[in-house]
Amino acid sequence: MKTSKLQQAITEGALLEIHLISGETYRGTGEKGYSADSFEFKTDKGLLTLPFWTVKRYKRL
Repeated sequence: MKTSKLQQAITEGALLEIHLISGETYRGTGEKGYSADSFEFKTDKGLLTLPFWTVKRYKRL
């Protein structure tokens, strides 16, 4: 997966659906994290810190 396109969508504040390699799916918006390897993802259930490598696929909603 191309991390740069995901990073661009996060920077733009796009509403995303993210599917992780673990099988979990989340909907929300991303925020730049403090690390270059991860990002924060705001959902209706709370704030998650996700490493980029855990994202299997994503789509803009």
